[in-house]
Amino acid sequence: MKKTLLIIAASLFVSASAATSAFAQYPQEFTKDQADSTIKLRHTEIGDLQSQVSRTKADADKAAADVQQRMADNTKCRENLYAMCGSDRNGYNAYREQLARDEQELSALRGMSPAQLGEMGDRMKALELAIRALRDNKLSLIPDHMRRVTALSSAYQQLKKGMVPANMMYTVGTWRKDRDCLWNIAKKPDIYNDPFAWPKIWRANMELIHNPDVIQPGWQLTIQKSPITEQDKDLTGYRHRKH
Repeated sequence: MKKTLLIIAASLFVSASAATSAFAQYPQEFTKDQADSTIKLRHTEIGDLQSQVSRTKADADKAAADVQQRMADNTKCRENLYAMCGSDRNGYNAYREQLARDEQELSALRGMSPAQLGEMGDRMKALELAIRALRDNKLSLIPDHMRRVTALSSAYQQLKKGMVPANMMYTVGTWRKDRDCLWNIAKKPDIYNDPFAWPKIWRANMELIHNPDVIQPGWQLTIQKSPITEQDKDLTGYRHRKH
């Protein structure tokens, strides 16, 4: 509205300037009738401009009122939407802030190597729980939220599939009680679930195991949790290293 009034004021100034210029061009011998006619014309022009100003101001006031009404209607719609989701504006803002934090956390974790991720079990678990909470919240039904939460969940699952679990330690038991040997340890379900993977344990603990046929109760063996490969089952060098 201020912009409109400035434009009108500028127009009046231009008109006044034009009138002054016109009067400056009037001949010195200007009759009374001519002067009266000119003054009447100028009064008419001024009246027209004042009418335009009034109409423009009325239009501007109406436009401002319409904007205020639409803003109020929009606010009411949003509040109704929040209520349908069992929340309010504060809950909505808190949800969006949490979503943004979880997206940042995922981005930070994606910058790590698979091996590093394997050592981030607590952070990965916390992020998984946070994503689950986002999905369970009815605010996730809002289209923008649903798109972002879906993308976040999908990216997290892809990240989880590519991570290498952290190594674990296994304490060797006795043969009499636990029947512990590398073969039997490797076939345990929580180790490799594959007895033929015993060379993987041996290679990870060569500084301790000089003869893979002989291990001692109480030894702490490093169990690498990376996926089993054919190389892990390779017996090359076994015979000349066992004695």
